[in-house]
Amino acid sequence: MKILEALEPKTFDEIVGQEHLLSSNALFRNIVLSCDFQSIILIGPPGCGKTTIAKLIGKQHSMIFYRLHAANCSSSDIRKIVEETKGYGKTSIIFIDEIHHFNKSQQNLLLNIIDEGYVKLVGASTENPYYSLIPPLRSRSILFELNQPRRSDFEKLFKRVENWLKEEFEVSDIVYDDNVVDLLIQNANGDVRKFYIMMESLAKISKKVDNKLYLNHEDITLLPFEITFSTDEYYHLLSAMIKSIRGSDPDAALMWALKLLKSGVDPKIIFRRLLISASEDIGNAMPNALSIVNAGYEAFEKVGLPEGEIILAQVVTYLASVPKSNCSYMALKSCKNYLKNNNPLPPKHLRSDSENYKYPFDYGEFVEQQYMPEKKVFYKPSKSGFESKLYDRLVKLWGKEHYE
Repeated sequence: MKILEALEPKTFDEIVGQEHLLSSNALFRNIVLSCDFQSIILIGPPGCGKTTIAKLIGKQHSMIFYRLHAANCSSSDIRKIVEETKGYGKTSIIFIDEIHHFNKSQQNLLLNIIDEGYVKLVGASTENPYYSLIPPLRSRSILFELNQPRRSDFEKLFKRVENWLKEEFEVSDIVYDDNVVDLLIQNANGDVRKFYIMMESLAKISKKVDNKLYLNHEDITLLPFEITFSTDEYYHLLSAMIKSIRGSDPDAALMWALKLLKSGVDPKIIFRRLLISASEDIGNAMPNALSIVNAGYEAFEKVGLPEGEIILAQVVTYLASVPKSNCSYMALKSCKNYLKNNNPLPPKHLRSDSENYKYPFDYGEFVEQQYMPEKKVFYKPSKSGFESKLYDRLVKLWGKEHYE
């Protein structure tokens, strides 16, 4: 779309919604203007300006700019860039989108070239990549969070687009009502890129009368963009899906899952919640639920949409239909609460230098001995699904009084 190139910010001051990073006295702006960094990671929702900021850093220092996407980038791509950079004899910028997808070997490669001084890294992610980065790379990186642009920011952008549309469509005026602005902002869902594309698309199907371009809010429904929802509703839909699974209603669970998918939610987010549910809500009542969800996600990634919907439907309806137990989850909470106020040490016969440990297989399979300083029961298995077999076995070994 022409509008993306035409209205791409040429300076930091033209970027909206990120004053906390780009004001004259902000730490981020001072760091990038002085080029005093090895690696910067930008965290924020789609369309908030991460790529634009990275480009402007390169432009500010006349650096060659490379853009990669972690999902389809290989180590050889990085090595190729390094060799080119060495030939230039000057530092370049590598911008890596969704950097949390990089594996450890790719991150180690990045680490080496950063330390050699050939490149400066600007990573971007829609989620905090802190725990997916290897510690050495993490220690060299400064993380900055970008805000989702506010309504007032989009109103400023609307005025910019309005002026551009006059020139592009050669009209003297743009005529519209408040509903046009409201619907465009609502459907953009905080994404500046999407907002621009929707406005240019709307203009292309709008009527020109008397050298004026008339934007009709009813025409917005004709645009090929899904009606999205607010951040709050996004979390409400995820909550509804999980609670429907927990409540063993496969029909409701499937409906909410598909609504999330159809509304443009990253399938990875949906499957992440399903993985958590497989452990938290199903647990040992059906232990293979975790493997099924994980396999389902891997299959979804290979197949893609639209056929991936079939795999999602199977996973969701399976989770909602199988027996449920949250006993392992409750055991986790109970154990964590105990450790807040206690500092248990291993009994002497369990320590690595002990000679008094009883090896269970010398006694068939089980021998009763002390495994903690004071006997505590955190895990109390239910009689649901497969977990009933665990209950029977533990009662047989330790006695029913432990699990009353």
